[in-house]
Amino acid sequence: MKREKTSRVRCHCIVIGASVVMLTSVAPVLAEDPLWAISGFINYSRGDYGTSKDTTLLYIPFTLRVTPLERVTVSLTVPYLEQTTQTVFLTGGGVAVRKEKVRELQTARERVTRTERGLGDVLLKGQYVLLEERPTFPEIGSYLKIKFPTADEERGLGTGEFDETLGLDLSKTFLERLVAYLT
Repeated sequence: MKREKTSRVRCHCIVIGASVVMLTSVAPVLAEDPLWAISGFINYSRGDYGTSKDTTLLYIPFTLRVTPLERVTVSLTVPYLEQTTQTVFLTGGGVAVRKEKVRELQTARERVTRTERGLGDVLLKGQYVLLEERPTFPEIGSYLKIKFPTADEERGLGTGEFDETLGLDLSKTFLERLVAYLT
């Protein structure tokens, strides 16, 4: 048990360290060219997600964004996922679903806790700004998102299916640095 925890901590450190190195070394180069941008963040959450079992989720997406035309943006997001749960798995889309138990419980007090980690479902997004922001009006943009089933469905890291979403984004800047979004 102690060896597994040490291995998990080491894996977290490697992923976080690689993320920091990538973002601090590549981002300044891309910042010189406003057509390209790279971003990433770390999201750690814990909850029951509508089930009776707690799940811990570490989500680290890396996004490459290209703006080839003034009103057109295309982005590609590649996420790393790690989830620890008791016989409940989250899909790549964040919806909790119960999977078949990995093994039958010997007693009512026994728990089967699993940790799965790896590549999540890749997301491609194209956006077109329909109306640029004005002093009294928000920016309005239409978008199309396509989720590719790149994650391992058997391990609960993704849905195993393509998903498409068509929608609108509204954004408004306040006080020069505060931006409100509505999707």
